[in-house]
Amino acid sequence: MDIYAALLAACPGFGSGSIRSLIKFFGGARRVWKAGADELKAAHILTPKRFDKLLSFRNTTGPEAMEQAMKRGGMSCVTWQEEAYPSLLIETANPPAVLFYQGILPKSDRMISVVGSRKPTAYGIQTAERLAEELSSAGVIIVSGGARGIDSAAHRGCLRGKSPTVAVAACGLDRIYPPENRNLFQQIQETGCMLSEYPPGTPPLGRQFPARNRIIAGLSRGVLVVEAAQRSGSLITSDFALEEGRDVFSVPGNIWMNQSKGTNHLIRNGAVCVTEAADILSEYGWKTGESAKPADKEELTLEEELVYRFCCTGDEVSEEDILQQSGLSMVKLKITLLSLQLKGYIQEVGPGHFISTGQG
Repeated sequence: MDIYAALLAACPGFGSGSIRSLIKFFGGARRVWKAGADELKAAHILTPKRFDKLLSFRNTTGPEAMEQAMKRGGMSCVTWQEEAYPSLLIETANPPAVLFYQGILPKSDRMISVVGSRKPTAYGIQTAERLAEELSSAGVIIVSGGARGIDSAAHRGCLRGKSPTVAVAACGLDRIYPPENRNLFQQIQETGCMLSEYPPGTPPLGRQFPARNRIIAGLSRGVLVVEAAQRSGSLITSDFALEEGRDVFSVPGNIWMNQSKGTNHLIRNGAVCVTEAADILSEYGWKTGESAKPADKEELTLEEELVYRFCCTGDEVSEEDILQQSGLSMVKLKITLLSLQLKGYIQEVGPGHFISTGQG
């Protein structure tokens, strides 16, 4: 782990291009950090503003502080020059000079990004989870942004398969964003990893999300957009994918829904239409394998079967609606809903609102 490279990544105003140029010129990040003012000027790499920022930053921090911050956050870092750096990302036009990570870096380039709306429909959540699980069961690593909505659904689906998943953050990895995904992020790190180009302590600022999206696209052979409005960050990710010569896949949606306008637009403009995982696997000659089949589910009781059918309408259903139509008591309904969640048949998408996982 190159602490000095991490320090350069933390220097205000420094981008990946400047860091790469400095490390190449001086022959290492430590030499950059230790270089005198005259040496730095003679390199003719930094603008006067960045030169002043580096000198000021070196006077206020050091390797010990960075090492402690990374240790507290349980993170490591890797530079673009190291073998462990993701192989597809290094081929992009502007790969991050330094990547911070928690967990285990992916060793395979059999990777697909899944992105979409932060406010998806029940159809979008079901689709993202199902496709991610089937791809994961076929040995595909799923990459996404760890955000609310489709991103989280894709990570959850991948975790149910056999492959690791990668979440790319738009902030320092010691900042949990969104906060409700703390447990999900911990699960991701057990077999996969959290990634960020931002050093510890960096808050999730708006301008950092588009930059994050270029990494999501760059890590993968292709980007699958599940649900997206006409103007959304997901379409920015697909644009980055096209710029890097990567494939773009899109799930068709309801023509009357705002969340489907972006995905349907992508299909009209040449994106590969995806209705099942095999549509993606066949593009690369990847076999589905027996493990792509959903696992057998536990048998349902009569009450569970009744409640489950209410959740299979394709839209989310409220606990109150089920209570009124099922004739069950509130206590019995709550026990039944919890049992169905534990068995993997349904999931709660909001307080008191449920959908089928599509695994029944």
